[in-house]
Amino acid sequence: MKTIEETYDVVVCGGGLAGVSAAVASARHGARTCLVQDRPVLGGNSSSEIRVTPHGAAAFHAYARETGIVSEALTAERAANHEPIMENGWTNSVWDLTLYDLVTRTRGLTVHLNTTVEEVKSEGQEIREVVARVANAETALRLRAREFIDCTGDGTVGDLAGARSMSGTEARSEFNEPHAPEEPSEEVMGSSLHFKTIDVGHPVPFAAPEWAVRYDDPSFFYEGGRVPKTLRSGYWWIEIGPPWDTLHDNEALRHELTRHVLGIWDYIKNRDPQLRARARNLALDWVGQVPGKRETRRLIGRSILTENDLIGRAVFDDEVAYGGWYVDLHTLGGLLAENSEPLNARHLDPTTEYAVKTYVGPFGIPLSILVSRDVANLLMAGRDVSATHAALGSIRVMSTCALMGQAAGTTAAVAIRHGVGLESARRDHIAEIQQILLRDGCFLPNVRNADPLDLARSASVSASSQELLRGTGPFSPSRLADLGQWTDHPVYPYSGVLERRCAQWIALGTRPRLDAVEVCLSNSTSAPRPIRARLFVVDGIWDYRVDPGDPVAQTVLEAPPGGPQWVRWDLGGGVDPSSLPANGYVRVDLDADPDVEWHVSEDVVPANLAAYEAQPGRYRRFAGGASLSFRVEPPQDCFSPDNVISGVTRPSESTNLWRSDPVDPLPQWLQLEWPAPQTIAQIQLTFEGQLLREYHAYPPFYRDPQVSADYEIQVRRSGRWVPVSAARRNFATRVVHDLAEPVSADALRVVVQATNGDASAGIFEVRCYADAVCAPTPFGPHTGSPESCLPNGGRGGQWQDNRRHSHEEARAS
Repeated sequence: MKTIEETYDVVVCGGGLAGVSAAVASARHGARTCLVQDRPVLGGNSSSEIRVTPHGAAAFHAYARETGIVSEALTAERAANHEPIMENGWTNSVWDLTLYDLVTRTRGLTVHLNTTVEEVKSEGQEIREVVARVANAETALRLRAREFIDCTGDGTVGDLAGARSMSGTEARSEFNEPHAPEEPSEEVMGSSLHFKTIDVGHPVPFAAPEWAVRYDDPSFFYEGGRVPKTLRSGYWWIEIGPPWDTLHDNEALRHELTRHVLGIWDYIKNRDPQLRARARNLALDWVGQVPGKRETRRLIGRSILTENDLIGRAVFDDEVAYGGWYVDLHTLGGLLAENSEPLNARHLDPTTEYAVKTYVGPFGIPLSILVSRDVANLLMAGRDVSATHAALGSIRVMSTCALMGQAAGTTAAVAIRHGVGLESARRDHIAEIQQILLRDGCFLPNVRNADPLDLARSASVSASSQELLRGTGPFSPSRLADLGQWTDHPVYPYSGVLERRCAQWIALGTRPRLDAVEVCLSNSTSAPRPIRARLFVVDGIWDYRVDPGDPVAQTVLEAPPGGPQWVRWDLGGGVDPSSLPANGYVRVDLDADPDVEWHVSEDVVPANLAAYEAQPGRYRRFAGGASLSFRVEPPQDCFSPDNVISGVTRPSESTNLWRSDPVDPLPQWLQLEWPAPQTIAQIQLTFEGQLLREYHAYPPFYRDPQVSADYEIQVRRSGRWVPVSAARRNFATRVVHDLAEPVSADALRVVVQATNGDASAGIFEVRCYADAVCAPTPFGPHTGSPESCLPNGGRGGQWQDNRRHSHEEARAS
């Protein structure tokens, strides 16, 4: 046995999306970092070995897509991959290679694959080293570091270091959580195996081995919430936990799950009355042999996140991430229980009391649940963080875990930089950590850009033009290209028929004034229909209160027979401007009338979304993010150039977006101007796009139409505009431009020459720095001087293999 000793600043154990994000973030901020993964590929449950789709807040909240490191990778994967995303079998090895490419490009990061942590050596309350074994190499690694991050999912490092943990289900009396049972339980959510099929073009038989489980009863599937929605791949509900221990009985569960996978496919192929004809030409192409785990142990941190924090959208001083998936608690026992996850047992009906009660977010996540209470130099990220069983039901999804990983890696690097412990970093340097996360492309619901180094914040902003919000109609062309919906989950409502109360958010401008609002309606009866309409001021696009206060205006509209036709609401000379929030939102609500349809637009107006009343007193996002047809007078200047220095990089309490006038052809420019020359060495741009829906909706080779593809950056020196950088064929939302040498200029322009399809140029944020402080974007475009950015320039970033350099640096230390 060969033993190798290596020393780092930070060691990250576990190579799922939390671990990858933690390791990349740590290394990007100067910490010598090692990532240890016990599998041959990265990605954990999302890898080609398990194939679970990364989920997150955008499944239930428009414009809640996770950004940061996980978005960089997913955006690059979609731009390069020919394979459609399929639930439970979602991708091929292109995703594995995208993650491998990401970590390989990251300077200062060493990666050990096929390496399992077996021992932790501590002194007092601190870990000194982890001992790991490299499979098939007869090699042991002794990895020393100042800080350790447990992203194993199982909390293995923390447990070996003596950290206390939680497991099972807490009783309601402990935290008073709505979904907690009266009595505590040791049971946890189960593990799953997935499979994938292929259409061979002719009938193909399937005979299950005699050791497979035999299924014969259709009611087990169709009444138990186990309805196959597709035969291409499946199924999350092939899940088993108790009576097996999902941690120590993992191999027994793998075999048991294999028995059930083959038995379920045998039933579909040979006996299912609804599906066997459709399955005639399908053959099994792949069956997973690595169980995807949902829950084992949870390490105790400085605080414990509860379901009540999610429901109340608690605001934490140390907010470093966010979530928004519903409280997704699977039935304990899985296939051995009467029903699957309760929402599926209710046929995924989003209007049921259960569905509405589990709907949470977007909510902030505090750093205190990532910092170990017992081990001074241990962070955790992923599903092993300090949370109750009920809270874990929401935050365990992988995109949320990735955000927690990036926060943990950033915190570790900040602690190293300042030479302080993790709790000191959390307590004394939280503002710095938050500003770094925002600068690196993350979103925090309750924190905005206050970076003192960002020169753009002191600039005045103007543009060649700006789009005015006029509205959208039922036949307005879509600007989303081939962006689809998450087909594995109901797209509800399917139409704008007013079976329930519905509403449309309308973004206001810098000097808000409203004279009239029009809605496009159809009346299926032969007589006019009265419809009560109300206009509310709301806090933002995620203000789901049905009655957020007294309406600023209300009336009864008359929908004439037939349609579609515009129905005008004349606001009587205008609503009092003092009651309207500048750069905020109002909402037009129409009461229910099943004889009237409020037409859904083919288009989605950026940052202007619709909702429906799922249960009395509770709105939910309309469909997968949609706009109902409306017109507004006068047009609103809600896409002002000033929005690029609002400090927020997505629609939330306002649009936070500049868009050029789509009537004016490209190129269009955005300009920052200072009263005195500034020294500029680095520019970071955040473009519109990639935020409306989950990645289920993104087809192969997708490049978001709203992202600027070709553009040039110019500075004004001595009254002349001089190009200093450019990009070609960009698909990334966050792009960093390092200038060849710092320039002194009193103004800067971003000139957008082409987008990936949209008629408007769109930018969320511009940042400028005198030094290179922004983290690199390895999957960005080819950038450099305008002369070097030829029209046929390829994908960006110089590829370099940092592994040898990182190993040698680590061993030398």
